[in-house]
Amino acid sequence: MARWNNSTQTDEEVNRLKREAVLRESGRLFSRHGYHNTSLENIAAALGVSKATLYNYVRDKQEILFTFHNMAMSIGERAADAAEQSGLNGAGKIKFSIATYIADVSAELGGYGVIAEIGALRPADRKIVVDRRHKLDRRFIRMVEEGIADGSLRSVDPGMAVFTFLGALQLVPNWFSPDGRLTGREVAEATADILVYGMAVQVPVDMSAAPDQPSDSLLTVHKRAKKSLKARK
Repeated sequence: MARWNNSTQTDEEVNRLKREAVLRESGRLFSRHGYHNTSLENIAAALGVSKATLYNYVRDKQEILFTFHNMAMSIGERAADAAEQSGLNGAGKIKFSIATYIADVSAELGGYGVIAEIGALRPADRKIVVDRRHKLDRRFIRMVEEGIADGSLRSVDPGMAVFTFLGALQLVPNWFSPDGRLTGREVAEATADILVYGMAVQVPVDMSAAPDQPSDSLLTVHKRAKKSLKARK
């Protein structure tokens, strides 16, 4: 846990390091308790300083949130840059982008659940973030289109595909634990693999075989699915 004395007379380097400490502790508390349930008082207490001291490094809680959003956008843009220059096919570029984004956000921000809180931003800040996000979305859509064209991806709606995997990324912080079975990098690779390549190893199941009645058991559904697959062979 980062701490410091309450001196406000700092040189430029110390000021930068202390601001970074504020951001790290804020990210940790936001991820643990949620943005709306974390106050500047909570952040100051965790750092062992007064709330007044925090104002030397951040204007308010919304500035911290805006900083996190911009950092996340920069990470996404860097991931897209690297993917576009990788020489991979479309599917490879998408997978590389997803894995790099998850791993780097986890490493640099300590998680990214807080960046789903776009509605809590000030209107002017929100417009900046949304504009950057839309530009990044279009880059991912072009990668999907490239994958469809080169045959590495199925013919899907590119926009829907991108919005689906971006939505899935927002859920990772809800279940990922740094103390869990997988490291952040392993989670990044596995998530990217599942989102891009899926889990199916055979032709899709004919959903007309699904039960109409909610009383049907999962075992019954499984048997019907296997029967449907056998009929297709």
